[in-house]
Amino acid sequence: MSEYSQQMIDDRGGFDPPELSTISWDTTITGGTAGTDSINTVYLYGHSWVDEAVFNGIRVMKAGDVAGIDTANGTLCYVTQKTLTLNKAEYKNNDEMTDAIPNRLVLVSCYRPVGYDPNSATVENVVAVLQLDQAATSSGC
Repeated sequence: MSEYSQQMIDDRGGFDPPELSTISWDTTITGGTAGTDSINTVYLYGHSWVDEAVFNGIRVMKAGDVAGIDTANGTLCYVTQKTLTLNKAEYKNNDEMTDAIPNRLVLVSCYRPVGYDPNSATVENVVAVLQLDQAATSSGC
C-alpha cells in the first residue's frame, strides 16, 4: 500500500519521496489539489527502482490507460493522455508540463530503464500526463 505525503521542493529543486512506497505531491502549486473542481495541474511524485517501487509502472503506461486516485471525497478517475521521457532539466522548463490546466494529473518519477545501473544517478524523468474523466468519476473507474 502506498503512503501519501505533502512535500515541498527540496534543496536541490526537486522532490525526493522518503520511501519507495511513498507518493508525494507538490504543495507549492496554487489549486494543485486533486478534485473535480481543481483549477490547476496536480503533480504526484514517486520512486522507480530495480526493486518494487510505487511508480515502476509509469514507463509502460499508454494513452487510454485509467488511473484512480483515492481522495477524502471518493475515487477520482484519470485517463492517460501520454507518457514521455524528459531530461530532468528539460522537465522543469517544459511549458507542456508546467502550464496550469484544470483537472490534469502529472505523475513523475526518475527514469530507470531495464538494465539500468542502480548505483548511477538518473538524468531523466518518466512522466505520465492524465486528465480527469468526470463521467467515470461519478460512476467509478
